[in-house]
Amino acid sequence: MDTSTEIPYTAPISACPTAENVPLKSIEFFLKFKIIDPIAFVRTIGAGNFDLVLSSAVQDAIRQRSRRVTTERAYDLRGSDVGDMQEALNRQLGRYGVRVTGANIPDVQLPDAYQQHLATREKIAKELSAYEREWELTRKRRIDTLLMEIERAKKTRDARLVEVKAAQNTARKDVARMLEEQETEAQRVRWEIEARGRAELTAAENEATALRRLADAYRDNRAVLEYELARRRLDVGAKLAEHAPTPLVIRTSGTADPTGALLLAQLLPKLGLGNPADPASR
Repeated sequence: MDTSTEIPYTAPISACPTAENVPLKSIEFFLKFKIIDPIAFVRTIGAGNFDLVLSSAVQDAIRQRSRRVTTERAYDLRGSDVGDMQEALNRQLGRYGVRVTGANIPDVQLPDAYQQHLATREKIAKELSAYEREWELTRKRRIDTLLMEIERAKKTRDARLVEVKAAQNTARKDVARMLEEQETEAQRVRWEIEARGRAELTAAENEATALRRLADAYRDNRAVLEYELARRRLDVGAKLAEHAPTPLVIRTSGTADPTGALLLAQLLPKLGLGNPADPASR
């Protein structure tokens, strides 16, 4: 036998349980080996028994590997690294002068019910993925819309802030102008009051000065005034004496003579009235 020739070997292994003890439908295992010691191979095992030994070793290695994975991850066995399995097979087959040069798991078949379950799960996963993508697009659109509304609100707020600041500046200017006008008016009123007060004070001072001077003049000219008053009294008395009526004296005896009384009664009206046109008779 040519020891340099690599011999391929394919063994479909069925009913390999997983970690949940779910039997897989089949696991296809492929390996290549070569006989490096033909004498030991012929003496120890021979070609007739080698197939049974190799099949048993491969099935044991595959079952150990399938026990390490869950049913959901069974497909991960396809194309996985089987270097540890190759080393284990070499330890078992090395005593027969055989070396495994390559190994691989090309295919894994799940149970029909589980395949349907996985198909349903895959369909649900695809639908969920599509829904998530759609929801992500919807979320992005909503976020973009909200961002646009936020920017629009910011612009509106900034515009209103500018209007408010302008109104505040205008109000400050109006208040400042009003205060300035009121201050000017108050200053004008204060000046008018001060001017009127000074004028009244000056007039009062002038009047007091005039009264004081008049009092001084009256005090200094008191004798002259008394003389003038006496002189005017004399003039008035003289005028009154000039226009006074002339007294009439009627003497009667002690006897009761009615002639004198009659004469007096006749003369009194004439003496009292005089001439109405003449002022001296009044």
